[in-house]
Amino acid sequence: MKKALKISILCCNYTNLSEREDLEKVLGVLEIKRFPCSGHIEITDILRAFREGASGVMVGGCEKGTCHNERGSERAEKRVLEAKKILEEIGIEKERLAIFYIPRLSAEDFVNNAKVFYELLLKLDLKEKGQ
Repeated sequence: MKKALKISILCCNYTNLSEREDLEKVLGVLEIKRFPCSGHIEITDILRAFREGASGVMVGGCEKGTCHNERGSERAEKRVLEAKKILEEIGIEKERLAIFYIPRLSAEDFVNNAKVFYELLLKLDLKEKGQ
């Protein structure tokens, strides 16, 4: 039996108002954890998601310049870059972690980014299995 890909989505509360039926368009298992701001997402949150079995972690932040906390998306981006370095050191492909900038309250953009990320993870898994 084929194991479904698990995507852990760590996102700003303002980037995801997707309803359950919106998210059903994305294959795989989605685990969504909302934060008051993407700037509150720590490297430990990202690494914990991988430790808990995520095939990939998607960080969702407000588009640059639109963050209600002014620089939250910039802080999130810096933490994602640092986490990617750690992932490489422990043998996890850095592409399994991505940050997306999503227009505030846009369910459609949120779902589309999750779909794109899911497809990337599928390709990485096929590559890993030598297919």
